[in-house]
Amino acid sequence: MSNRIKKSLALGITSRADAEAGVTRLAEVVNARRAFASAMDDEILAIRNRYELKLGQLDAQIEQTTGDLEAWAVANPSEFGKRKSIEFLNGTVGFRTGTPKLSLLSPAWTWEKVTAAVERLLPNFIRNKPEVDKESILGQRDELAEFLPSVGLKVTQGESFYVEPKLTEESLA
Repeated sequence: MSNRIKKSLALGITSRADAEAGVTRLAEVVNARRAFASAMDDEILAIRNRYELKLGQLDAQIEQTTGDLEAWAVANPSEFGKRKSIEFLNGTVGFRTGTPKLSLLSPAWTWEKVTAAVERLLPNFIRNKPEVDKESILGQRDELAEFLPSVGLKVTQGESFYVEPKLTEESLA
């Protein structure tokens, strides 16, 4: 309470009339700010509308060219040799290997069957609740490679295509 009194006195508000004038002043400033923000929003919207069509066209070109490059990369694996990427003058094209994950070996396996088999053959990889500890198996996948098929598992990794153009400062001008 004492802080409020000190601030009020510092602002020169000592009466109800001063408070009324302060509220009026505040209302004027807040309304001026709202009008200024609205004008700014209108200008931003106008700028956005002016560039939106061209940006959409450029996005479509990026998507089309990326798709074309991916199709070329998939159709020409010999161009990559043992590598997963090719460095060009203006960018890199390649494939990124995804995070390892456990998948069922075949449609004959279900996670219930896998859990029962892991419980029987690899009991250290069963959680308190009978459930396969996928993260631990993945962490030791090389050591467990010979056991995985017998419990209905295989380690798979997907790949995702990417293109990284080299950007220059001139492109911002």
